[in-house]
Amino acid sequence: MVVRLVAVAVLAFVALVFGSVQVDGRDEVRSGVHAFGVDLGGMTRTEARAALQQSAAEQANRPLILRDGDRTWEISAAELGFTLDVEGALDDAWQQGREGVSRDRVALLWNFRDATTVAADRISINGGVLDQQLAALAAEIQQERVDPELTLTTDGGPQYRAAVIGRTLDSATSRTATLNALAEGERTVELTIIENHPTAYDEDYAIARTQLDTMWDAPVELVSNGEVWTLTPQQIAGWTTITQATGPGVPATVKVDAGWLEAVTDEIALATNRLPVSPRVWWDNGGNLVVTKEGKQGAHLQWDPAIEVISNAFHGNTDANRYDLPVTMSGSPGLPENVASLGISTVLAEASTAYGGGMAERMHNIELAAQKLNGILIMPGQTFSFNAEVGPTTLDAGFQVAYGISSEGGELRTIPSEAGGICQVATTVFQPVFWTGYEIEQRSWHSYWIPKYSYNGFVGVDATVDEMSGLDFKWTNNSPTAVLMEASTDGQNFTVRLYGTYPPWRVEIDQPVISNVVPADPKIVYEASDTIPDGSTRAIESAHEGFDSNVVRRVYEGDDVRTYEMRSNYGPSRNVVLVGSSTGELPADYQE
Repeated sequence: MVVRLVAVAVLAFVALVFGSVQVDGRDEVRSGVHAFGVDLGGMTRTEARAALQQSAAEQANRPLILRDGDRTWEISAAELGFTLDVEGALDDAWQQGREGVSRDRVALLWNFRDATTVAADRISINGGVLDQQLAALAAEIQQERVDPELTLTTDGGPQYRAAVIGRTLDSATSRTATLNALAEGERTVELTIIENHPTAYDEDYAIARTQLDTMWDAPVELVSNGEVWTLTPQQIAGWTTITQATGPGVPATVKVDAGWLEAVTDEIALATNRLPVSPRVWWDNGGNLVVTKEGKQGAHLQWDPAIEVISNAFHGNTDANRYDLPVTMSGSPGLPENVASLGISTVLAEASTAYGGGMAERMHNIELAAQKLNGILIMPGQTFSFNAEVGPTTLDAGFQVAYGISSEGGELRTIPSEAGGICQVATTVFQPVFWTGYEIEQRSWHSYWIPKYSYNGFVGVDATVDEMSGLDFKWTNNSPTAVLMEASTDGQNFTVRLYGTYPPWRVEIDQPVISNVVPADPKIVYEASDTIPDGSTRAIESAHEGFDSNVVRRVYEGDDVRTYEMRSNYGPSRNVVLVGSSTGELPADYQE
């Protein structure tokens, strides 16, 4: 009984299948059969033949559109020598589903419920013509890949080469697509393009290009405490490096040399930074203390914020062309309306050093520095800076070329120097300050000891300054009362006196401890010089032994003891005599 039911089910299924398609014996093309874009299902051979002939004629006469994105080209099937084997195509269509009945046959007939295309190989064209057409298109489509590049020159400014995708026609694949379109009656062929992508794209250069355009827009003006530094795009470009983009996510970068940025900032800081300049006071004819010259504010360039501003300006990170750099101003301590109330009447200490009989230029420098220092008022808590109070020690400031000590190359020499003699002024100021017990902030010693700088029988109590190298003498008035400095010259001696009220402390200074004595060579060294008349001589250095000195000062204030240990290391000096020679050659009488 079960077997019989199964057989009935199978027969019912087969009947259902065969009922869904045309049976084998009817003179019609099976349903779902297509050829050259024509649905031939249900047609007789005669009808199918006519339909195929009409489709072939239409295909031969209408243009075939080849497409590459927005670009199109037209060719006609007739130009390609298109022909269709209508009878062969008809045979292919007629045979679909007509060969026996079996398990596979049933499956095939079932599949005919969907469209089936046949006879794709029944067309023919002139292959040479198609290949020529595709070759012409390939030449037109061909595009070499171009990698983007951003450059910057001091002459031409920023230049950009845009990215271009390389493109090549895949002729073989496009040929097949063309043949398929002809076979299926399609009107459009999408050409197959092989793309060769660049290393980076325009968007990877957008930020760098904007930076360079901004940088090249106009000179950059940097303003610090009223002074303006102007740098041209060409100057900035000379220190600028461009790193090319290497791919998405790794864009091009613009970088200005960090060392140059720091050098520019240092230059501006050097011109900007200054300590407050104290007011000048003196006694009038009635013996009253009055202000003779107002003080000046100090200025300090905030280095880290300033270099950030300068970096952003030079990198074109902002649209501005003028930038105010951050500068901190500091005023000299305020004065009471009645400066006579400061109680400045007592000489606290004084020092004097001889300068008469020396070079006229050196004497001039000492007298000029004395004028600049005379009458300085140092208020409680104020720090005195020798360099700030004297100002620039240059020829433009009125100083002259004399002689100073140089240690370049490790050899101590006395050489021509702008403002030569200024160190004697610093030493004479240092001595009464040191002896009175005020706080020493910065002090340097001479390269070799100069005996006339001894003070109260002590050696090793000197100070040297050099504005250009940053050597300064600084001290702080850590007493509760003001100090007035008098600096005077009489053609022979330079004298410094400190006036005020005695500080509330007691000072003890130990005798210098001398060690590491190095004898001096007494031999006279003659050197040719074109700065003095021919045949004349001038002694500029005397031989003295070198040594190390240690002077300890203790300041007692109540139970507090402040110890200052002053160490100095002096090299031996020589006997050096200049001999005038306009030729620069040492006269024979002075040669060994």
